[in-house]
Amino acid sequence: MSDEKRAKKEKKAKKAKKAKKEKRSSRDGAVEGGEAKRAKREARTEGETADADANAKRARFASFAETPFDEAIVARLSSAFPSPSPIQAAAWPAACAGKDVVAVAKTGSGKTLAFLLPMFHGMKRHGGVEGLVVAPTRELAIQIQAEAEKFGAAHGFQSVVVYGGASAYEQKNALRTKKPCLVIGTPGRLTDLMSQEGVLSLAELSVIVLDEADRMLDMGFEPQIKQIFGATPTKRQTLLFSATWPKSVRKLAAGYLNQDKSCVEEIFIGEGASDGELAANKAITQRFIEARDHEKDEHLYNLICEFPDESRVVVFANTKRRVENLAKTFAAEGFGTVSVHGDKSQADREASLRKFVENKAPLMMATDVAARGLDIKGVTHVINYDMARDVESYVHRIGRTGRAGELGAAVTFWNVDYDKPCTPALCKIARDAGQAVPDWLAKYEKIKESKQWRVKDAHL
Repeated sequence: MSDEKRAKKEKKAKKAKKAKKEKRSSRDGAVEGGEAKRAKREARTEGETADADANAKRARFASFAETPFDEAIVARLSSAFPSPSPIQAAAWPAACAGKDVVAVAKTGSGKTLAFLLPMFHGMKRHGGVEGLVVAPTRELAIQIQAEAEKFGAAHGFQSVVVYGGASAYEQKNALRTKKPCLVIGTPGRLTDLMSQEGVLSLAELSVIVLDEADRMLDMGFEPQIKQIFGATPTKRQTLLFSATWPKSVRKLAAGYLNQDKSCVEEIFIGEGASDGELAANKAITQRFIEARDHEKDEHLYNLICEFPDESRVVVFANTKRRVENLAKTFAAEGFGTVSVHGDKSQADREASLRKFVENKAPLMMATDVAARGLDIKGVTHVINYDMARDVESYVHRIGRTGRAGELGAAVTFWNVDYDKPCTPALCKIARDAGQAVPDWLAKYEKIKESKQWRVKDAHL
């Protein structure tokens, strides 16, 4: 073999050896990379497990007897409920310990007592306003006041509710004469009374509650919320309750909660609560009916006739005029019917709600004014006569039923003329809740995907 050939052969062998070495190195690197990824994944899993363990170890009150509440209040709780709801069991220990609390849970989960009873427990009753509950709507404020009176008034906890649409003079007089330790109110009326000298002072406030915080932001109350917080002492306890956990609420919470994270308890109850994902209650059966406007009245009549006699039904429509027309039509047919919408006076709205709650009128026609915050027990069915204007409204509408561990049913009329844009999100909400989506609806699911939808008002 010539020297030239031998040199070429050796060069080729060296090249092959080098390639082999590089390949091995690359493979080892890949293994190491894989191991690194695996280690990272395992670390993340361990972290998640640790978080779950921390949640499991969080102090909880499994029974009313474990709470530090007044004996009479414990007795009343025990006679009304078998045990604390999940949000109560988790929130009470933290709130009673003086921690700030963020609590995210679906409507109908027992949030009102989750914040009211710790407030009563911590009050010194020194003569000033110690506690403030801010609610987005008059109806919700009134309902919170009813619970406050039921559980607190008999034990010396005086409370006053203030809201727009009612006599400001009477509310100011109540604040002066009752000298309440707890005030419940809507943002607009609260800021109005705070601006009047000697009417409402928050200088001695020790605890503030924002109820339905997500709804308040949706309604544009952030300026009023800032004004209210600005009038409170820096050293105070803040309890923030919300049905969802979007970025807007997180930002709000970050601005008003204790900056020492060890003094803040975050509680998320239910699927999707912690990541802001909107989810329907799985205890609610969702049903869909394809119906154009001229077909809806007949469908509604047949449905109501099919329901058991003891049913209590809320029917949602998108316009005040349509709500009134439906109420008149079904009242004329002999159904006990009431209506709730923004054009009715506060007294008329309260009277309608009272008739419905007392089952004197088991059929309520309503706009979205009744979709959030109202804790109406015993609603068996919700009917969306008109499609909700957005996905959040849909979830909160159907959430009027299936509350406090009960089963419920929701029926939605879907109009091919203008409800197509909502179909992808509607199908997702239904499927995520374990509900069947009919084939006729699923065929419209492939249109442009959107988490939100906008529904045109139906023609009247």
